[in-house]
Order: sequence, then C-alpha cells, then structure tokens
Amino acid sequence: MSAPIVLIATITLRPGSEQAFTDWQVRHDAAIAKFPGSISTDIMPAGDAASRKWTIVLNFEKKEQLAAWQQSKERAALVAETSQFAEKGDFGPTIPTDSKEAEPTITEVILSKVKPGQTEAYRAWTVRIQMAQAKYPGYRGMYLQPPNSGPEGHWTTLLRFDTMEHLLAWKSSPERAALLHEARDIIESEELMRLATSFPGWVPINPATGKGPPNWKTALLVLLGLYPVVVLELRFLNPHLASLNPSLATFIGNVGSVAATSFITMPLFVSWFSWWLFLDGKTSKSREALGLVLLAVLFAIEIALLWNLLLK
Repeated sequence: MSAPIVLIATITLRPGSEQAFTDWQVRHDAAIAKFPGSISTDIMPAGDAASRKWTIVLNFEKKEQLAAWQQSKERAALVAETSQFAEKGDFGPTIPTDSKEAEPTITEVILSKVKPGQTEAYRAWTVRIQMAQAKYPGYRGMYLQPPNSGPEGHWTTLLRFDTMEHLLAWKSSPERAALLHEARDIIESEELMRLATSFPGWVPINPATGKGPPNWKTALLVLLGLYPVVVLELRFLNPHLASLNPSLATFIGNVGSVAATSFITMPLFVSWFSWWLFLDGKTSKSREALGLVLLAVLFAIEIALLWNLLLK
C-alpha cells in the first residue's frame, strides 16, 4: 500500500501580478479538490516579507494518485497559465510525508460551515484572506481542506504563524476585520479550536478576537452543570459502589461526572449563555448583569430541587 505523498512547488510572481495569482489559486484549488486522492492544498509565502516567491504543497493519499494529477490535462493547463504572472516556477519534486520537516509554528484550527451555494465564493474569499495575512510578520502558511462529508460539512483551515504575538497581531488587524465582515454572506458559522481557554473543548473561542470567555464565566457554567450531577451521583450511584474499594468507587464517580459535564451540561449551558460569554462592549454592562441574575436564579432552583434529596 502506498504511503501518503507530498508535492512541493514554487512560484515567483512578477511585480504587480498578485491579483492574477489570486484568480489562478481559486481555479487551481477548485480543480485539485475534485481530483481523486487529493487531501489538501497548502500555499505559503517565503519567510522574507519582501520576497515574491510562494510555495505550494499538495497532499495526496497515494503516490499513484499524485502521479495521475501530474500527468492530467487539468494540471497541464494550470501550469501553462502561470506564465502570465510568474517569473519562474518549479513544480516538483515529490517527497513522502514522513520526511517533511515541520518548522515550529503557532497553529490555529478553524472549522467553517459555508452557506449553501457559496462554495466558490468561499474559495475566492480564502485566497483573498491568505494574500492579506501573508503580508504580516511571522506568517507561515495556511492549510485548507474541503469537507470530507460533502458540501454540508465543515472546511478545515490551519493558520500558521511563527509566534503567538504575530498571530494575534494579524487577528486584531483592521484588514482581517474587514475580510471577516465581508464573509458574513458566505460563512454560516465558524469555530476556532486553538487551545486558548482554561477549559479547552468545553467553551468556544470568539472568532473575532481568537480568545475564550473570561475564566470566571466558564467556571460558573461548570459549577451550574456539575453540582446537580454530583448530588444525583451521591444519591443514586454511590450506594451501588459502597462495596468497592473507595479509590475505585471515586474513580467511577468521577468518570460519570466528567462525562455528564462534557457531553450534556456544558454543551447545553454554553449554547444558552453564548450571548453572555462574549460581550461586544456596547451593551456589556446590562448583559453582564442579566447573565449573573439568571445564573443566580438557576443556582437557587437547583439547590431548592435537590434540598432534601440526600436526606432520604
């Protein structure tokens, strides 16, 4: 069985040909995404900000499928088009993925759900945002993978910078904000998976800032979901574990608590309080207060409902 394979190509642009290269990228990515065995396309600028040399990394499942792409009419036509905007290009060689050396980077994973009928517009938008972020210090490339489950799935983007400071500089830039505003008609939802919160996997990250909610807000939601789970375990589960070693019984109880919190209560409460976790600054004080009042009411309801449960 053939191992996954990578094709590395380079293109040096003529001055002023960025738009032609952008248009070509859209056609290139659309063509290769339909080709059997294609996994992803990764297009990166040179480390030197003044350089006009770009690197294209194509990932294929098997070397035979990559070879078929290299011999295809679609690729031949795309390579021929590069003469219109490139000073020179090198479209080989191929290397096994296990020999590809990875440069240390900060990577942010972005899962995007594209609105129906907006796939081509999304491809064009990703090229524009890639061209914009390539101008910022520390940019190390963007990996874009189409959904594996058809048009209704999520697109996966890996955004790479050399340091967290450079990544945050790009994410807080007016240029990025304008591009995100432009994408509102294209992208239905977006989730960032960089581990930037104290409870990774339980709470989302704000796509506009790349930051999670304040830790104290997340802690209150965890407490809201964990408290009833623990009380119910003490009442209904612990009596059945009394004959076990206390260490094992505690472990089983903790497994249940963590599972219930991770897969039931936290997804529910994060959805309910999403309007409160991230505040826009305009109505922050009133919404902050309203969220705290609602949490206080919910805590009181939980305590009242479970007040006598452990006395039975």
